Amino acid sequence: MKTKHAPARRLAAYAALSVLGAGSMQSALAFESGISPFPTGSTSEYIAALPPIPGVFAVEQFNYSSSNGLYDNQGNKRPIPFKSDAFSSTTRLLASYGVEFLGAKVYSQLVLPLVSLHTEVAGQGETHNGLSNVTVTPLLLRWDVAANTNVTWGFDFALKSGAYDPARTSVAVGYNSYQPVLAIRHNDPDGLDLGISNRLLFNDKNSDTHYRSGSAYVADFIGGWNFGKWKVGVTGSYLNQFTDDSQNGSTITGNRARSFAIGPTVAYNAGSFNINMNYQQGVYAANTAKSNAVWINFAMPLWLDGRH
Repeated sequence: MKTKHAPARRLAAYAALSVLGAGSMQSALAFESGISPFPTGSTSEYIAALPPIPGVFAVEQFNYSSSNGLYDNQGNKRPIPFKSDAFSSTTRLLASYGVEFLGAKVYSQLVLPLVSLHTEVAGQGETHNGLSNVTVTPLLLRWDVAANTNVTWGFDFALKSGAYDPARTSVAVGYNSYQPVLAIRHNDPDGLDLGISNRLLFNDKNSDTHYRSGSAYVADFIGGWNFGKWKVGVTGSYLNQFTDDSQNGSTITGNRARSFAIGPTVAYNAGSFNINMNYQQGVYAANTAKSNAVWINFAMPLWLDGRH
């Protein structure tokens, strides 16, 4: 399954806005306040892993993320006392319809993220809890292109929803984000597992702040080997913002976010449910925060169509 939600890992830099001022933050961070509208690294085990049978399925994701620095355009740590800690619990509901369109199996999804975020900048701390941006995917398509290999395409709408306040640290962003996704996965149950999810982020303007975050490319990836019910490997993410931010119609030139994270992953497939745990170390960051994250994920069916 493809998983998308908005844990506070990608909200790491937000509190610095109130301490340093908007002008300072625009020169220090890309995206609005350093926040990507997609939580990089969240897909992991569920890249292009849509169930081939009809029913209703759930993925529960639990995440702890931490960061202790902001980074400039060259990837150097800025001399700003900063740290953040975040917990998130996300429910993703997936409907598999048991029908085909354009030769592909058809799905829809709904993603509901709850986040608790604590940030501390220059000795000033703040905590915010609430619902982050809800994601709706009306149409997901899966093509089985070869043995143990499939391609999926979908269009995610990350909605302007949740607990957002432009005057304080928030667990949601104040704009919609439109995200086409194309993923491919080869997963031999007795051997090699390789997958990549390619995502583009196209963002609306924040009507409260008149700020528009630039467009970006995100790749989540996984590689590993299956040993019976167990799998071990690596997983991670890459983000590259390819257009500039703007505010009040003025372009903020050349200040674009980039990040890379990687770490070990282990999964156990019990048939009726799947458990995955992974750790992703922030290796590089520019114009954003560098975060380390632990993920614990459970996937299970809620209802199966007995006619199939």
